[in-house]
Amino acid sequence: MKCIVFGLGNFGLALSQRLTKRGNEVLGVDSDISKINLYKDSITNTVALDVKNEQALQTLPLTEVDVVFVVFGKDFGTSLFVIALLKQFGVKRIVARAISPVHKVILKSMGITETINPEWEYADFFATKVELGTTIDSYVVDDDHLIIEWEIPPRFIGRKLGDAKFEEEFGLKLIALKRYDAKIDKSLVMNNPSDDTVFIEKDVFVLFGHPKSFRKLGIQIA
Repeated sequence: MKCIVFGLGNFGLALSQRLTKRGNEVLGVDSDISKINLYKDSITNTVALDVKNEQALQTLPLTEVDVVFVVFGKDFGTSLFVIALLKQFGVKRIVARAISPVHKVILKSMGITETINPEWEYADFFATKVELGTTIDSYVVDDDHLIIEWEIPPRFIGRKLGDAKFEEEFGLKLIALKRYDAKIDKSLVMNNPSDDTVFIEKDVFVLFGHPKSFRKLGIQIA
């Protein structure tokens, strides 16, 4: 995937580096030359330019990439200005960072349907992790549904999947089981474990369900 990231603050930098590490072709853009010099070796390509300069923006391959991320951390005005120009230039896909609910509403009115807010999203994840205790990772499907990776509690070790009764007792669906393989030092996914599968140490449940159902499970195994 080819992409451009506008804004190399904490989030923009992390996003650019991770996309690069995953084999994507990334162009990181920021007006601060010191950031460009500092991070140029960890991002596919970087460029320093005045993002409020229309002519400067037109020198970028805006219509040749798959997605453009606009992720300025604090500058509300710059974000909207750059997005307006990107829309004018015919950029195919824009993903924007919303720094407040009002900002998100304005972005939506501009036709930006893909927005991110790393602070809110991490807060959701961290709140779930603290609340449930043994959560490894979580994904919010919507307000009423979560997918959670849950490290196996001691009381489940040695029990069979068929005896766990996730759906009957807690209203949760086990959609996968991750099992650690010491030979390759990696966890492998078991997509359709049978009811006879015996849980062992270091197993990870991948569960789907309502937040209240996860809380019920958390209370039961606390």
